[in-house]
Amino acid sequence: MSYPSRKPVHLRVSALCIQEGHALFVEHRSFAPDDPAMPESYWILPGGVVERGETLEEAVRREVLEETGLECDVRGMVFVKELLWPHPGLQGQGERHHSVSLGFHCEVTGGTLVTGRDPELPDDRQMILETRWLPLAELPRYRLYPPFLYDFIDSGLRRGFGTFCPEFFDSKQ
Repeated sequence: MSYPSRKPVHLRVSALCIQEGHALFVEHRSFAPDDPAMPESYWILPGGVVERGETLEEAVRREVLEETGLECDVRGMVFVKELLWPHPGLQGQGERHHSVSLGFHCEVTGGTLVTGRDPELPDDRQMILETRWLPLAELPRYRLYPPFLYDFIDSGLRRGFGTFCPEFFDSKQ
């Protein structure tokens, strides 16, 4: 089989931290600001790209600290999300970005909540707008990305995040 590009698949991690009826989220600028179908910003779980030589657990802890100022323990993987952008269901030009994100259930153990920054980006290109504990009961009021998080968090709260196998979500979800 022939592949049109040898560009890498990016491995990402994200942290699902739930505490006292709230979930930790980062308000993020759009990854596709020129796409009229995408909002200007949305709320995502803290996370990012795994650096070469870094374990998944180290990456989760580093990303949470960089983006939120909080320290965490990683409890277990709870989802796998594959993203092809633009995904096959959307119109789009140019090469597709391909990433696989592993979501981990985490417990906050210390630190002080701050709105962090992406150390690899200059100040005028920062993507993080705000970091906040969002009330679980009010999540439908927020634009979460990816959208599967609304139902996933709700079902995970009912059955427990540590008691089931990870779920797979593709680009369309």
